[in-house]
Amino acid sequence: MNPLTYALLADAAYSTKPTFGNPDSAARAVMSTTDDGLVMGFPGTNDLACWLADFNVRLLETHDLGTVHRGFWESLQSLWPELSKQAPAVVYGHSEGGALALLYAAMLCIAGKPPRAVFAFEPPRVSIDSTIGAMLAKAGVALHLYRNGNDLVPLLPVPIRGVAEWQHPAPLNRIGKPLLLLPNVQDHLMAHVIAGIRALAAAPEVASAVKEVVQ
Repeated sequence: MNPLTYALLADAAYSTKPTFGNPDSAARAVMSTTDDGLVMGFPGTNDLACWLADFNVRLLETHDLGTVHRGFWESLQSLWPELSKQAPAVVYGHSEGGALALLYAAMLCIAGKPPRAVFAFEPPRVSIDSTIGAMLAKAGVALHLYRNGNDLVPLLPVPIRGVAEWQHPAPLNRIGKPLLLLPNVQDHLMAHVIAGIRALAAAPEVASAVKEVVQ
């Protein structure tokens, strides 16, 4: 599985007509086929509905996935009746789409159809506990989560001690050279993410040194 393939697909998902969902909604999915088999991708935030979902950081306690980000959960639920019928080998997405990809993969595990891998580029945090990460690990789903440079988005929502300790279901892979010294949104752009993935592919010997735990 080549991360560059899924970075390019994640970029293309923004301009590809959704297979599932309305183009101007908070959750849309693009189904296609790669050498890995059937794959499902989610574009990130690019309309008002997405922004409203992003900012809906209220906590939602679910029966199987622990306590999650309400906006992302409700967005994915709007597509679940159709997406539940699919069994993709790989799920991917950028930004909000990365968060939806992680939730979708976890829901597929519950449905008995775990994907082989998830590629989440610059995802925000999706939950406040380890339930999703433990579920995906138990099912053998390979998680590839990336943070390019000093991208701000993978650090969101901001943890509030004693209220919500937002976390990722797996460590983030650090890629790319930061455009700015402080957390920023320029490093979040897909063009810079793709450049970071290309650089990593050109120097695979550094792959073992780029992991960063951001919980």
